[in-house]
Amino acid sequence: MTKCSPRKAKTPRRPGQKKNTNTEKDPVGVYCRIRPLGAEDEECCVEMITNTTIQLHPPDGLKANRNGEYKETQYSFKKVFGPKTSQKELFEDVSKPLIEDLIQCKNGLLFTYGVTGSGKTFTMTGSPGQGGLLPHSLDMLFNSISPYQANRY
Repeated sequence: MTKCSPRKAKTPRRPGQKKNTNTEKDPVGVYCRIRPLGAEDEECCVEMITNTTIQLHPPDGLKANRNGEYKETQYSFKKVFGPKTSQKELFEDVSKPLIEDLIQCKNGLLFTYGVTGSGKTFTMTGSPGQGGLLPHSLDMLFNSISPYQANRY
């Protein structure tokens, strides 16, 4: 009788994940829109460094940390939109690719996030003369589905 010693089974390795090529899209895109200041005396604590980076500056009167220094923080995004960006420009870069994918039966999600008064509602709905992301997206969607509609008799 031959005695078999138990062997440890090796976990099969998965092939390494492929890096995105230029034709593939990132699964998540995080954008930043800097809203225009409302009043002349309103202080801006956000500075657009590049089209993908912002830097936060502490407002005047803010107490320094224990070292007596202010902490300035930089954040990177897929794209940063400055205060002069129009609703149409924002739509072209952010929403339009999602709607194009939706028409091709792909999933997508668009939402806004920020503190009260940061411009979420304006970005999504817009104003009477300048529609936001939602009206532009619905317009594109409903004007793109006509080839897919059934004929009426």
